[in-house]
Amino acid sequence: MMKRSGNLIVLEGLDGAGTTTQAMMLHEYFLSRGKKSYFTCEPTDEPVGKLLRDALTGRLSSPGTGKKITFSEKARCLLFAADRQEHSLSIAKVLSNGVNVICDRYILSSIAYQMLDSSIPPEWVIEVNSGCFVPDLTIFLDVAVDECLIRLKDRKNRPTVYEKKSLLEAIRKNYKRALPVYEKHFGPVRRIDGRGAIEKTHKAVIAEIESTFPS
Repeated sequence: MMKRSGNLIVLEGLDGAGTTTQAMMLHEYFLSRGKKSYFTCEPTDEPVGKLLRDALTGRLSSPGTGKKITFSEKARCLLFAADRQEHSLSIAKVLSNGVNVICDRYILSSIAYQMLDSSIPPEWVIEVNSGCFVPDLTIFLDVAVDECLIRLKDRKNRPTVYEKKSLLEAIRKNYKRALPVYEKHFGPVRRIDGRGAIEKTHKAVIAEIESTFPS
């Protein structure tokens, strides 16, 4: 991996927690203050990422049978890892130019979501993602499942296979179970209460940024 001079900041949370909104607001915050910033997300828009997006939103079908394909959690984990390995190379180039990278979801999401398969331990997810850039800061937006579901109803995007109360409740528990293992490999996770107004959450994110990266 090439030397970095920018910071990789990751926003994590359940579907509907506001990770995309807050990541984009943070990106705009940096730009408004004359700091270099690059917004990105996972899955990416590259071929493997697009394959995942299509599978997760029910738009992928078998050419032979026409049956919808969503993949098992193990297959998803490996596909996410493949997408992330290529993504990490792009992130590395941006960071080396002194640009801050704001990423909507990263390795912690893979751990929490793919652990829906009880045979998948967090250590295995970390292993298949070895070699990817380690975040300088991971922020977890903590929002209750019922609130996430309310927000998801207002989205115009096609829902993913995970946007069900039972699954989101399990994923929320997985995040909490995975945090000690994740923090051992990738450093502390800053938890922010994301239940309030968007601007209030944004200010809390900025406070964490300024505390972690004092100018």
